[in-house]
Amino acid sequence: MSGHAKETSLDAAVEDSLCLAEARCKATGERLTPARREAYAVMLEQNKPLSAYELIAVLEEKKGKKIAPLTVYRHLDFLTRVGLVHRLESTHSFVACVHPDHAHESHYLLCSECGSADEVESTALGSLLDEIADRRGFRPENAIVEIKGVCGDCASDAEE
Repeated sequence: MSGHAKETSLDAAVEDSLCLAEARCKATGERLTPARREAYAVMLEQNKPLSAYELIAVLEEKKGKKIAPLTVYRHLDFLTRVGLVHRLESTHSFVACVHPDHAHESHYLLCSECGSADEVESTALGSLLDEIADRRGFRPENAIVEIKGVCGDCASDAEE
C-alpha cells in the first residue's frame, strides 16, 4: 500500500470516528465543540498514547499559536468522561478509544519498546474482575487494566 493510500484510509477512518463521536455526544446531550473535536482528531491521527503536553505541542504546531495547558486538560477531561479517550495511568498519557460506539472498561497491552497501546476488549476479563471484586465486597469505580511488555512487531524485530 502506498503512503498516499494509507493516508487516505487513515483520513477516512479519522473522519468516520469523528462522525461517530459527534453522534454519540449528541445522543447523550453533550457538545463536541470545534476545539474538543480538533483535540480528538489529533488523538486519532497520532494513533498512539500522548501526554497532555505532547497533545499541546501538536495542536500548537497545527494552529501556529500557543495553547494553555488548562484548556487541553479540559478537552481531555471531557473526551475521557464521554468515553472517546482513555487515560493510561502507568504512562500518564491518553489514547483514543478504538471502541467508542459502546461503554466498556479499558484493557491495554502496552509495548515498552515502541510505546504502542493495543486496546483489547474482553468481556471475560471484565466479568472475572467483577466477580473478584464482588467476592470481596468491593465496588470498583473503573477497571483499567494495563499490561506492559513487548508487542509482536518489536519482538520480531529483536529476533532478526
